[in-house]
Amino acid sequence: MKRRPVPQITAILTLLIAASLLAVPALADGGEPSTIPHFFYGQVHNADGSDAPAGSIIVASVAGNPAGTITVTPAGRYGTDYGDGAKLLVWTPAVQPNDTIAFHIDGVRATETANYESGGLTNLTLTASAALPKERPKESTTRPVNTTSGQPVTIDGGNASVDLTTTGDFQGETLVFTLFTAPPDDQAIPSGTGALGRFAEITSTITNDNIQKVRVTLHYTDADVAGIDETSIRVYWWSTSNSTWVQLPGGVDTAANFAWGETDHFSTFGLLGVTPTPTPTGGGGGGGGGGGGGFVTPTTSITPTPTATGEETPTPVETSVTATPALTGAPGTTAGAEATRGEPSAAAAGDLPLVPIAIVAGIIVIIAAGFLLLRRR
Repeated sequence: MKRRPVPQITAILTLLIAASLLAVPALADGGEPSTIPHFFYGQVHNADGSDAPAGSIIVASVAGNPAGTITVTPAGRYGTDYGDGAKLLVWTPAVQPNDTIAFHIDGVRATETANYESGGLTNLTLTASAALPKERPKESTTRPVNTTSGQPVTIDGGNASVDLTTTGDFQGETLVFTLFTAPPDDQAIPSGTGALGRFAEITSTITNDNIQKVRVTLHYTDADVAGIDETSIRVYWWSTSNSTWVQLPGGVDTAANFAWGETDHFSTFGLLGVTPTPTPTGGGGGGGGGGGGGFVTPTTSITPTPTATGEETPTPVETSVTATPALTGAPGTTAGAEATRGEPSAAAAGDLPLVPIAIVAGIIVIIAAGFLLLRRR
């Protein structure tokens, strides 16, 4: 049997090794994330030490970016210590070991924080830093905020958003949106008005005395408007000092189904509108041919009220997150719409992946050179 000369075998092995080394960068670029979720479970308490109600929503965030959520069940507990049981999974594409994790319970900041550990499993008791709202929210989330003095920035929380202008520069701050279908603390609705089931508690690590202006936008659906004059819908805020809802200067877009109002502080907000009442009809005579079906719109109960300025609704004490500031919330942009830190932005349509092409071309050249070398031998 004729054996292949050793030099030729050596040359082939060398070419294969070289091709493998060229392929390594391409494999690394498409590899798995460098971190995996950190799991949490444990007890959860109201500010007075009582169990947090079942149905409360816990949100974990890193530098303002939402990183995980779980619902309290049963009362006083979130997640379990069972291997396959539910847990609060905390992870974002940009999270790094030892990043600070903040927690909110129904929009209220927890006194405890944690440091992110890839693959960690932690039993952590959470305690609200202020009294939890009486109602359970429909949803809750956080957003990162970076602002430049005097420049408005839009922070979109889904069914609620704000256009925020601050009196100074702020980086790595957090905004919390907590949405309810009823007044969070059973605040009474004024006579002659109706609620659309759209209430929002909005808090921030930026204190109210650093806010120049904030425009609050709340969205609604056609079904929410039943029994309400849609053109009268406005954004109101709850004044704790006067125990009343105060209408904000603003308006409503009945085609796009949202209303907005402007103020200079965060608070509890809600959508309210006039509830038309039937026109009284006199007995007998039948005059007017069925005029009893008409409606009139009361105006006294919803006359625009000058906005009280400078009043701060007591909100949970917020402390700045010490994790690396997020790259979202730059002036003139919508928070959450930018590329996540640590992830390359998507290539423009039509751009060619130059690095993989160069690698493939290099492999082809090496194989061709090896083929020619073997033929010469």
